Parts: sequence; C-alpha cells; structure tokens
Amino acid sequence: MTSEHDMATLVTGNPMLRACAVTTVRSLLEHGTIRSFERDSLLFADEDAGGKAFFLLHGSLQMLKSTNRGRRQIVCNPDPTACEGVCMLFFGPRGLAEVRGVEPGQILIVERDQFELLTHQDSVFSRCAWNGAAHCMAHLHNLVSQLSFNKVAERVVILLLDDTTKDGDLVRLTQADLAANVGTTREVVARCLAGLQADGLIRLGRGRVTVLHREKLRQQI
Repeated sequence: MTSEHDMATLVTGNPMLRACAVTTVRSLLEHGTIRSFERDSLLFADEDAGGKAFFLLHGSLQMLKSTNRGRRQIVCNPDPTACEGVCMLFFGPRGLAEVRGVEPGQILIVERDQFELLTHQDSVFSRCAWNGAAHCMAHLHNLVSQLSFNKVAERVVILLLDDTTKDGDLVRLTQADLAANVGTTREVVARCLAGLQADGLIRLGRGRVTVLHREKLRQQI
C-alpha cells in the first residue's frame, strides 16, 4: 500500500489531487493506472475508446487533431494550474484528440465509473471536476470562435500577444508550432510573420519570434 508521504509526493504537481481527501487519492491510485511518457510519445490516438479521465502528474502534454494531408490543429496544452489538472476529453465513448508527450512525465488514468463514484463521495473532488470541465468548455469555445471568426493573420497576432506581456518578449515557437496552434500551414504562417516583420512589429529568429510593438500588433486584430 502506498504511504501518505509517497502519495503526497506523487500528486504534488496536480492541484485537483492535492486538494482531495487522502482516501480519494488512495482510491484513484488503487483503481487507476499510472503511465509514463517521453517526448513525442503517443499516449492516446484520436478517437480511441473513451470512458476515462486522466490526471497530469508531471511533465507536459499536447492534444491535437491531424489530417491525412499533414495539417494540424492544437486543441489544448493541458495546464494543471488552469484546468485543475484533470482532462475529461476522453470521458465520452470516443476520445476527441490525440495526446502526445511534450516533456517527459506521467499521467494517472482512471475509468469513468470510478471517477463518477468519487464525485459522489468527495465534494472537493466533485467541485474540482466541475471547475476543470468549465475551464475546458471555455477554452474550446474560445478556440472555435477564433477559428470561425478570425482570419489566419489575426490568429497569429492573438497567439503572439497571448504568449507575451511586454515589448521585447520572446515567443519560443517554431513556425510549424505556430501553424498548429492557429490551424493552418507553416507556409501561410511564414507569410504572415514576414509581413509583420516588414512592418517592424516583430523580429524573427531561429525557433523564436521577438515581439517589438505589442500595441501596434493589437491594432492588427
């Protein structure tokens, strides 16, 4: 049986598990499965059988959709500090995206019936699950809105603004990463960035973009 100290060490990076009762965490660990992952390893394929939730224990993940022609759309970069550390995109009969490792780590996978049972037994667990689901819906709503109503160039600018706080900040993403975030091809992003650089709003480097004028960038939206 896992000691309380070992459990606390294991879940220290996950706010939902950290907030729950010890008995809840013990039940999750006893009935769930801990899976390790490496950089770029595939944890779940798009439309895999669902009926589960998972908790990011440490490391980082990326959830994305891909087409046969190589176009990618990043759905989410799970962030425990924002979404309570639980992902329920596989709660239904099929998963809604593929999940890959970004930085090596571990996840705890729990079947839906056990997850639902614990929501009735632990009010903190239930509240965190609702908070995580609400954050997920808000994030997906924002993603759909941007893809539907903003042009590609505007989506690129929004991403640059979201990843910086002041002039001179760096966005450490390749053009391929930027394309996957805004739902287009690398070539289209390259043209958008070249135009912004020609206007003196950004400076391009290898695998990074330096934002030079945030307010002028904001006017592009």
